[in-house]
Amino acid sequence: MRYVHLYFTCIKRSIISRLEYKKDTIVALFSFFFSNFCSLAAIYFILQAIPALAGYSLYEVGFFYGFSMLPIALDHLFSDELWLVAYRRVQEGDMDMHFLRPVPVLFQVFAETFQPEGFGELILGAALIAVCASNLTVTVSFASIFVLCIGAIFGAVIITSLKVAMAALAFIFKRSGPLLQVIYNFSSYAKYPLAIYPAVIRALLIFVIPFGLFISLPVDTLLHGAHNPWLLSLAIVGCAAVFFALGVWVWTLCERRYESTGS
Repeated sequence: MRYVHLYFTCIKRSIISRLEYKKDTIVALFSFFFSNFCSLAAIYFILQAIPALAGYSLYEVGFFYGFSMLPIALDHLFSDELWLVAYRRVQEGDMDMHFLRPVPVLFQVFAETFQPEGFGELILGAALIAVCASNLTVTVSFASIFVLCIGAIFGAVIITSLKVAMAALAFIFKRSGPLLQVIYNFSSYAKYPLAIYPAVIRALLIFVIPFGLFISLPVDTLLHGAHNPWLLSLAIVGCAAVFFALGVWVWTLCERRYESTGS
């Protein structure tokens, strides 16, 4: 309970400090909506020229894109500070204050920043799903909705765990941002049906960097009944548990190698 209280106290402080710069917050929200609007517009224009993408219609591709935003948004809300750790916190010596406090360093990193822009991603993703679903004929069942919920929630756990592991490497190399960016960019491939990619890319997105496992496969299950929803849910939860344990282990290992630096 002490850590729960401490976490929400830190989050409250983060939100208050963020709202001190209202124009900056407005610009950030506008930039987010504009970048995603451009991406959606690009998909729309491509599919106007090509009516179907590997057999998937415009609204089906839109459903993939909208659902992909949900786990990314959940991760964005709570773990954005990891980007700063990977790019500059260690290199500039800012992590020293975390190591001097009687609270786990990883807990402090998560409690440092709360990003309200993530709510915009959630709303936009949900709206896109609703619009596309209303133009599709799909058989909705409890199992298919359940696997989508599992994919969104535990997908966020997998994304965050990957970020934790990649950011932790900064404790050794002082800067691991570019590597984190490379891994994170694989999420862009999962915004489209896996069927459009070669077998090697599909295997990579399911078994190695599993964005396809918790984004593409659940959507395929809902739209086409391509997979058993219960087995897929179990696979996603199991994958999340493995990546969470791996992320914490890598962080703990690298944290022991931390050396203060001011350059």
